[in-house]
Amino acid sequence: MADQATVSKNTYAKGDRYYGKAAERYERKRKKQDWWHVEHEEMGRLLDQLPKGLKVVDIPFGTGRFVPLYRERGYTIAGLDASHEMLGAAERALGSEAFAACETTTGNAMALPYSDGEFDLLVSTRFLRDIILFEDAKKALAEFARVSRTYLILQLGEAIEGGRVPDGDEVWHSSMSADMNRELLSSHGLEIEEKRLVKEEADINSRIHHVLCRKVG
Repeated sequence: MADQATVSKNTYAKGDRYYGKAAERYERKRKKQDWWHVEHEEMGRLLDQLPKGLKVVDIPFGTGRFVPLYRERGYTIAGLDASHEMLGAAERALGSEAFAACETTTGNAMALPYSDGEFDLLVSTRFLRDIILFEDAKKALAEFARVSRTYLILQLGEAIEGGRVPDGDEVWHSSMSADMNRELLSSHGLEIEEKRLVKEEADINSRIHHVLCRKVG
């Protein structure tokens, strides 16, 4: 299966990996990655720029890795994940008390069970760029913009040089240039306020950022 991730069209989406035993191993495996810790630090820096006491939804919730950051800032926390097993892993990772402070649900990011503008902040990392195909990523982005009132923090990849819009049956990865990403976000009424670099791989023409957006339309 790993060889499929390197095909020219990048058609191997990873969304089917987060069930059963894979959910159990997820937290342990990711914490060994250097950039996992960079992501955490840069997320904290972006959250420090926002008001305290926000209502946040984290999609996909995964193991609730950013919940301690949210709780430090007095956020009301919701989370959605397609995998019930991942939410079970989140409860074990966070502990019962912290998990109970979060309103979690299983669901589809392309059809969110939330009202328009329900959340002050939406956070989504390790999802749009490499978990689902681009046609679904665009649907999820539209839903993210719909349920957000003011802020979004999205993890996006961009090409260091050049760039092209991927086909719908490809994975987004770092195909598009920074300007292409900005244009796509703008089409959903989202304006980039700041980008924090979390990973750069020059050999594959890729940069990955946490991108803080404000909803302007």
